[in-house]
Amino acid sequence: MTSERVDPENPEKEAILDPKIGALIEALPKAELHVHLEGSVLPALALGLAARRGVTLPGAERGVLGLREAYRFTGFSDFIAIYVGISNCLQQAEDFAEAVVGIGEELARQRVRWVEMTFTPMTHVIQGVDPDAMLAGLAEGRRRARTELGVEFAWVFDVVRSFPDQAEGTLELALRGRDLDEGVIALGVGGPEGPSFPVDALAPVFARARALGLHSVPHAGEQDGSQSMWANLKLLQADRLGHGVRCLDDPKLVDHLREHQIPLEVCPSSNVVLGFAPNLAAHPLPELMRQGLEVSLNSDDPPLFGTTLNEEYRRCAASFGWSAEQVVSMAGAAVRHSFMPAVRKAELLAEQAELLIEHAPI
Repeated sequence: MTSERVDPENPEKEAILDPKIGALIEALPKAELHVHLEGSVLPALALGLAARRGVTLPGAERGVLGLREAYRFTGFSDFIAIYVGISNCLQQAEDFAEAVVGIGEELARQRVRWVEMTFTPMTHVIQGVDPDAMLAGLAEGRRRARTELGVEFAWVFDVVRSFPDQAEGTLELALRGRDLDEGVIALGVGGPEGPSFPVDALAPVFARARALGLHSVPHAGEQDGSQSMWANLKLLQADRLGHGVRCLDDPKLVDHLREHQIPLEVCPSSNVVLGFAPNLAAHPLPELMRQGLEVSLNSDDPPLFGTTLNEEYRRCAASFGWSAEQVVSMAGAAVRHSFMPAVRKAELLAEQAELLIEHAPI
C-alpha cells in the first residue's frame, strides 16, 4: 500500500496518511461547528471586496500571493489586525452575500452540509454598516448557499469579550435574525480571554437569550485556563465550548464536562499557529478523547491558519493514527453536537455510516 505525506514542507505534519483514509475524509458529508465568517474569506475574494470598498489589506499590492503571505501572522495581535481588515471590507448587503456564497463554495467542495458559523455583527454596526443591509446580505447568501450549493448555514452571533457593552445590541440583532428566519441559532463570545475580560457582565444577556430559545456557545479555555471555562459554564450556561483545550489542567472540570456531556469545539491548527500548542503532535486532542470528553474537529479561521476542515481531518488522522472508524466517529460527533434538526442528524449519520463500509481499508 502506498501512502502520502500530509504536508512535506512542514516537519510537524510529516506523519503518513493512508490514502484510503484520505479518500474517506474527502467523501464524508460533514458538519462544522466552530468557524468564523470574517476569518473564512479566501484571499481572492478578500481582494475583490477590498478593491470594491477602498480598503487596504496588508500585502494587497502584490495580489493574492501577497495577501496569502500576510495571512502568515506571527501572533494573536497580528491575527486580529488581519481579521479586522477583512471585516472592514464587508459594508453593503452584496458584500455579505458574496462572502457567504464564496465561503459556501469552499465548504461544498469539502462536502460540508451544515455549518454553524460565528459572525460578529457589532464589529460592522459600529463602523456604520446598516444592520438591515447586513442581515439581508447574510440571508441572501444563506439562501443561495442552500439552494445552489447544498450547504446550510446557521449563525452564531457573537460578542467580543472586551466590549461587553455590545452584548445587548448583539442579542437584539440575533433575535431579529432568528425571527426573520435567517438562521440565527446561538449567542457566542469571542475575543481576548483572561482575568482582564470577565464574562460576569454578559450573564444577564445570555440568560435572556437562552430564555428566548437561543443556545449559548462561548469561546473559553484557549488563551486562559480552567477558571475561564468554569465562568462560562456557570455564568453563561454554555451548551458547548469553543476550544476548551485547557480543561486538562483541572481534573474536576474534566469530570464535569464528561458527566454533563458538554462538547468542546477543538481547532488543532488554530491552537498551533497561535502558539497555544507547540505543534500538532503535542496537541491535547488525543488526551481529551482518552478522557472520554465530547469533542468535534473544526477549522476556526481556515485561510488565516493555512487549513481547511478536510485538512484538519487529514492532519489529525495522520498524526494521531486514526482508523477509518475513528475518522467517521469524529465526523459523527460534529453532527451529534450540532443544533440541526433531529431528522437531518439521522440522515447525515446514516450517510457517514454507509461511507465507512465503502471506504474502510481492507
